[in-house]
Amino acid sequence: MDRRKAFQRISLLLGGIALAPELMAKALADSSTSVAAVSPDRLRLLDEMAETVIPETDTPGAKAARVGEFIIHAVETCLPADRRQTFYDGLDRAEADCISRFGHSFTACNESQRVLFFTELEKQPAAEAGMPSFFTALKMLVLHGYFTSEIGATQALNYDPVPGGWVADMVINDQTKAWTPMF
Repeated sequence: MDRRKAFQRISLLLGGIALAPELMAKALADSSTSVAAVSPDRLRLLDEMAETVIPETDTPGAKAARVGEFIIHAVETCLPADRRQTFYDGLDRAEADCISRFGHSFTACNESQRVLFFTELEKQPAAEAGMPSFFTALKMLVLHGYFTSEIGATQALNYDPVPGGWVADMVINDQTKAWTPMF
């Protein structure tokens, strides 16, 4: 390796070390700025859709875990502009389809209408080849947002911050919770 390449690599390494705290702070920043970029109606629609996917039962649902805010934050900060627009176009199209089907917004639908609408929405193909359909993307975001939230990880899953050893004769029945995939 010549001296020029060595200096370039050292500069890159030092620059990365200097920028790391700023990038980490940006990653851990409050999501309120990305949520503010979206209308309250859109947030309410995402909350209701997420609650339909993971409703409140004996554990809190997606709305209690603030999954709608997570979806907006993930879409606004993680997707490139064209994919972000594709997601929002799918959301708007789904809302328009619901209005034409039932005569009112998804947020005003009862539970059976919501389930029926999602069943129909699930059958629709993706808008672009190689991309998941809107409904598939929505479900993935809802599941990720819920099960990585504190509520999902501690109340819906059996969270163990310091897992122990293997128990060969552990009793597993229908009351046994799944283990959280936190690492």
